[in-house]
Amino acid sequence: MRTLVKIIYWCSIVFLGFDIHALPTNQLALDASARQLIASQPTESLVSVRQIFTDYRELEQRWIGKDNVNFNHATINKNPIFAKTQLFNPQYSESNQSVRYLRLSYTTNYQGESHSVSGLILLPPQTKPKGVILFFHSTMTGKLRVPSLRFNDYKAKMLAAIFAANGYIVVAPDYIGLGDDYKSEHPYIIYPQPNVNDGRDMLIASLPVFKKYALQLNHNIPLFVSGYSEGASYALWFSKTYQTQTGFAKNLAKHGYQLRKTVPIDGAYDITGVMFPFLLGNQIGEESNDFNIISPLWGTLLKPALLVNVVLSYAAHNSLAPHKIFNPAFNLQCTNGMPICNSADEVGYDLSNSRLLNLNNLQFALNYYFAALATPSTSKRYGLFNNSVSGLLQPKILTNSNLLQTAQAANIVEWRSHNPISLVSLTHDSLVPEKNSANAYAGMLKSGSTNVKYLKVDNNLLKSRALLGNAITDHVGFELYALLIALQEFETTAK
Repeated sequence: MRTLVKIIYWCSIVFLGFDIHALPTNQLALDASARQLIASQPTESLVSVRQIFTDYRELEQRWIGKDNVNFNHATINKNPIFAKTQLFNPQYSESNQSVRYLRLSYTTNYQGESHSVSGLILLPPQTKPKGVILFFHSTMTGKLRVPSLRFNDYKAKMLAAIFAANGYIVVAPDYIGLGDDYKSEHPYIIYPQPNVNDGRDMLIASLPVFKKYALQLNHNIPLFVSGYSEGASYALWFSKTYQTQTGFAKNLAKHGYQLRKTVPIDGAYDITGVMFPFLLGNQIGEESNDFNIISPLWGTLLKPALLVNVVLSYAAHNSLAPHKIFNPAFNLQCTNGMPICNSADEVGYDLSNSRLLNLNNLQFALNYYFAALATPSTSKRYGLFNNSVSGLLQPKILTNSNLLQTAQAANIVEWRSHNPISLVSLTHDSLVPEKNSANAYAGMLKSGSTNVKYLKVDNNLLKSRALLGNAITDHVGFELYALLIALQEFETTAK
């Protein structure tokens, strides 16, 4: 068991890119470290499109692999669902085209309180942009690993290379509880509305920036909305809010914005019908493959992190101590000599202080995960033969009516839309099952929606590096190219 735990630990660190030992344990030291990191990052940068394209291709090589990259380029060049750009042209030599990166600080409201939050703005080379893209990012592994603080991180690079370099302004909120607002708990997937409102507030706060840099925008600014994974849910909720809450749409219209199209990608739209059963179920050795996944490995590695994000968000929103929700059998003891504690003297993890200590939810999740692997006293072991997270929770929380009602309210599967929406999903997704998109599409059609379509992408069209087995793309590798599908959808609408 000790060897197994170590293997999975190091795989998690390699593929999730986080050094657990990088964080101090003292709260004052955490705050000082966070403030220092934020202050040390640039608030503005001008990068040539040529360099942005080069950076993206280097990212591709590392993330996807050279042989897979060539295969993917051939697919993208011939398949009409992908936008055709100069991104993959190594001979691109324009030297006078640049994208401006900006970190914006602004305010939004959550639970009756004003929060000082942050986000990334990307300004295109053109002085007359095609429109504004509001982009909601996927789940981040750390509170400070956000696009506005990581101009050189892959998310900022993707947004710059695919959207900004092709003529669009990009507005990408870091989210409440992340970035500048790191001391707060992020209202995760079961609380979509605060994130929708955050997106609206950033759009409005961005207008003086557009004016400062003399961008020529019409009175009716074409607004496009997209998001990936967690962010896809917020993107779809943004469209619903825009269409169903008159005051929300009027506020944006007053500031010149007009929603033209929404493209959510691989989102968790059906929390109670798909995501909860997926998290609580065991997909290892499941012959029926009810969730149509490629492999249970990604779920095994990342389910605890998803669980922790949901539970900490619910606990903070309802002023609950996390130890009232987590199974006390998994007391996060640092066992088996695993390097999962911040010091040799620390023998556990104080759940009651998790909100303060948790500058990085992944740290908490991994401590929890490996404690679960190494705990022999429970009959519900979590690991390579059982990836149901149900045993990590106190049984009573699984039937808690308030939690279930909250999750039910976060579902976005049956509603009527008339503003254009293009849902995008892989045919097989091992982390956010395709049933989310299928149920959302079916529910919207059933409700009488128009101008909605569903682009279901065959996994075999693209290749990625694989942890084990074949190299067909899955949830983690799809994002790098999925934005080209969103761009194509926006381009056909912008014309």
